[in-house]
Amino acid sequence: MAPLINLLPWKPGHSGFGSYVQRVVPGIDGLRLQLGRDGQAVMLTPGQWSPEPPAWAPGVPMRFLQRYSLVQHGIRLSTLLQRNGIKLDQLEAIYSPFFDALLCWPEVPQLITCHDLTPLVASNSSKAWLRYRLWQPLHCRVATRLIAISRYVADQLVEFGVESDRIEVIPNGIKIHRPPVLAPFSHDLVALARHDMNKNLPALFRGIDQLQRQWPQWCGTLRIIGRGGRQTSLLQRLHKGLPRPKQVELINALPQAELVALVRTSMALLSASTEEGFDYPVLEAKAEGIPTLISDIPVHREFHSEGSLFFPVDDDGTVLARHVIDLARDQTLWGQLSLRGLELARSLSVKRQVDAINAQIRAVTRLC
Repeated sequence: MAPLINLLPWKPGHSGFGSYVQRVVPGIDGLRLQLGRDGQAVMLTPGQWSPEPPAWAPGVPMRFLQRYSLVQHGIRLSTLLQRNGIKLDQLEAIYSPFFDALLCWPEVPQLITCHDLTPLVASNSSKAWLRYRLWQPLHCRVATRLIAISRYVADQLVEFGVESDRIEVIPNGIKIHRPPVLAPFSHDLVALARHDMNKNLPALFRGIDQLQRQWPQWCGTLRIIGRGGRQTSLLQRLHKGLPRPKQVELINALPQAELVALVRTSMALLSASTEEGFDYPVLEAKAEGIPTLISDIPVHREFHSEGSLFFPVDDDGTVLARHVIDLARDQTLWGQLSLRGLELARSLSVKRQVDAINAQIRAVTRLC
């Protein structure tokens, strides 16, 4: 039979993990195992399944398990199999787009996905650190093979204790939905990032501070889109301390259509992250033809060495400000970065990604 797709770790609301599910799972055959709106686990055929995030379960215990990606431990999965007329020995493989194996079935070949190991190296939560340090190694041991979304993540997994021959690098893919932007509409800048430690947003404020001092005529606005976090209070203080605070806006969230429009009317997208497994917003901007100014970290170099401008993660703002000024004054530079970014986006298609995942599912299925 086709593989069982484990979607139990999928949480309600918008997230990068959820977007990954919505991109890749439609192209993969097999029953979808996830939590229904009544808080009960269900197995859905591709025709029954909708790529919408699950709802919060009605009961407090299950909501707790949802919040901490522990839903599988609150469900009698063997009973669910029986109810669907499936015997355990009929399961040839289990695929998870999350970093979670189904621990109750270690005898079934499983393919899981590691998006990053950020909680271990730039943790925003002690609970996340503990989960990755104490709990995640068990999932790695149960998994037959692991997908890493970048070579950088693959190298981290090896340091984490996973054998390199069990890891397959399959980068994220993207669909290009619209013709690219051909010229900048404004001098505006945009960043898509939560207020978490690894997003390093204070570096953007240092850059804007320098930009306002070096180029008083700059008439753009930096808009930072992302929910609050551990650095929100610090960012608010930095915001107030800018020479012209009105040129920076902190926005919690926007509808998708408005977000796309905002990116397309910006001169560039900024990312100052100190730690990422891939940094999908950078690729999203490139798919729209928007240049990117990004921090000099390994995963950014892995994918964007030819098509972005880089600044140090500990930049005092000088390098970032200079890049913004150069981009605003040099239309040829803007056009070159736009074209190179678009070429990268075209090379990293969702079809290529899904085909590679299906090949790995077939590989683990042969081990059954």
